[in-house]
Amino acid sequence: MPMRLLDRCGADSIREFRAAANLRFNDALALAASGRRTAAIYLWGYVAEMSLKAAYFALIGHPETASLSWAVHISPAIAAGRAMGIAWPNSGAGHNVRAWAEFLVLARAINPATAYPPDLALAVQANGQRIGRLWRETLRYHKNFAYRYEVSQMREATEWMLVNSNNL
Repeated sequence: MPMRLLDRCGADSIREFRAAANLRFNDALALAASGRRTAAIYLWGYVAEMSLKAAYFALIGHPETASLSWAVHISPAIAAGRAMGIAWPNSGAGHNVRAWAEFLVLARAINPATAYPPDLALAVQANGQRIGRLWRETLRYHKNFAYRYEVSQMREATEWMLVNSNNL
């Protein structure tokens, strides 16, 4: 008997986040093409979130295939971001793309060897903010139907994150 879907999931890791981000981006493209615009935005939000988290944990030297957990990794990263002055809301904290983008830029800026060039830092923040205006993980609970321009904005910002994920 084949293993169930949830039993086939690997532990969260940088590698898993990056692989899933690519798959979910394409899933969202298919949803958008079939008129499922809000569902596409919903998945693209997670693509951006996973891309930023993978970039942050790679920056701090976390092994690519090592497990990432809420208690040991995600929550302390959020606390560090807050301590650095990032306005990180409590609600949906682990999913806040705007905060993750700002935190990544700031965490890189601390060390001149890892700091982004100014144009890349601005692009990371601008795309994080753009996504933050269009997406929350709680979108799944609402019946809203996304406008075409919102889908275009979300796809463009998320695609930028994904295309540039190796440079984040």
